[in-house]
Amino acid sequence: MASGDIGFCDGYREGEWDTPDLAALLTVLSHNLDKIRILLVGNPLVRAFNNILHAFNKNTKAGSKRNIFAHYDLGNDFYGQWLDPTMTYSSALFQGETDLESAQTAKYAALAKLVDLKPGQHVLEIGCGWGGFAQYAAQTIGAKVTCLTISPAQAEYATARMKRHGLDNLVDIRLMDYRDVEGEFDAIVSIEMFEAVGEAYWDAYFDQVKARLKPGGKAGLQIITIRDDLFDEYRQRSDFIQKYIFPGGMLPSLEKLKAQAARVGLSPLKTYGSDVIHFGLQRP
Repeated sequence: MASGDIGFCDGYREGEWDTPDLAALLTVLSHNLDKIRILLVGNPLVRAFNNILHAFNKNTKAGSKRNIFAHYDLGNDFYGQWLDPTMTYSSALFQGETDLESAQTAKYAALAKLVDLKPGQHVLEIGCGWGGFAQYAAQTIGAKVTCLTISPAQAEYATARMKRHGLDNLVDIRLMDYRDVEGEFDAIVSIEMFEAVGEAYWDAYFDQVKARLKPGGKAGLQIITIRDDLFDEYRQRSDFIQKYIFPGGMLPSLEKLKAQAARVGLSPLKTYGSDVIHFGLQRP
């Protein structure tokens, strides 16, 4: 366990250890974190090395393109083999026993409700993936959607998807960094993209959310968070998610999100969830 939690995960990936029930094992470990936390931290030298690697993944505009290409441009066919039919790569909203596709659609509906999205309104989606929310907003609500992605593979797929469903008159897929978009929108939706931004660019992200909302406009952000009491320890070291899922990224705590909203003068709306939250904001 010299490499801590990263080494634990790498060992499983490389076949160095196995278990007949991975979910059960992780559940047991999660219930005993206080007892095993020292093992998850790992050797200081290994931890320092991982932190250096993480620092080189900083999400500048060029760094973001490099990181996104390494993760999402593995090929649309690869993701299509295990994602649901909406091609949604983020947490779903399960309301009772249902299938994954229905739970993803429920998530889209909840976010649209959070920003009070209406027919004819123009919504900006920061980090649109393969276009699942955009299709829902245009097809179900009749909203106009401007979608941002920096993944060429996602942009190609989403563009073809909108044409296939006759929605290309309502949905504009842009291969563009969120820092470069201009104009004002009735609403903003961003689904599990903030985690990849990186702490150094939290200010830039929230500055853009404020600047791109019309007065009275609302934003709905779905974000994976970490507990407030764990954040300071967490931010001191790289982990599995930062190495493999969000290179250069950082999970925020709810208090950090509230502080960013207050800094730019966005009023908080309702917040739903615990680990994965729907964080609602409104521009006065």
